[in-house]
Amino acid sequence: MNEDLLKAIHQELVAIRQLLAEGKSAASARSTPARTSTSASAPTSSYSGGGDAPIPQPTEIVPNAGEVQVHFGKNNGVALSKLGERSLSWYAQEQAPRLDSTGNPYPARPQEITLRNAARTLWHQNKGTLGAPGATIPLPTEAFAEPAAAHPSDEEALPF
Repeated sequence: MNEDLLKAIHQELVAIRQLLAEGKSAASARSTPARTSTSASAPTSSYSGGGDAPIPQPTEIVPNAGEVQVHFGKNNGVALSKLGERSLSWYAQEQAPRLDSTGNPYPARPQEITLRNAARTLWHQNKGTLGAPGATIPLPTEAFAEPAAAHPSDEEALPF
C-alpha cells in the first residue's frame, strides 16, 4: 500500500515537472522579439477595468474618497482622484494576503482597509453604481474569517 502511494506521488511529480518545462519553453517562445499581429491585437489584462472581475462594493463608504492617499509603492502619497482607472481598479480589488512564517495571513491594517474602501467608493461613484440595487456589501468580518477546517475524508481524497 505504501509503495503504491509513493509511485502515485512520483507520477504526479513527473507530470508537474513536464508541465513546468512546457510552460517555460512556451514562455521563452513568447518572449522572442518578433511578434505577430494577432498577439498584439488582443492584449490580456489582469486589472478589473476591462470587465475581468467586478469591483466589489465598499464595506464602508469613505467620505472624500478621492482625497485618500496611497501609502505604499510607486503611487505613495498620490491621491486616489489623481490615479487612472486602471490603477484605481487595482487598489479596489482584494489583494492576496501576506503570510507569516506559519502560513497564516496577517490581518489587514486599518490603512489598507481604508484605502481599499476609498478606492471602491470612488470607483463606484465614478461609474454611478455606488450602492446599486442588487449590489452586495460584504461584512468586514468576512475578510478575517478563519478558513473551514478540513474534514478527515477530504484529506483522503487528495491526489498527493
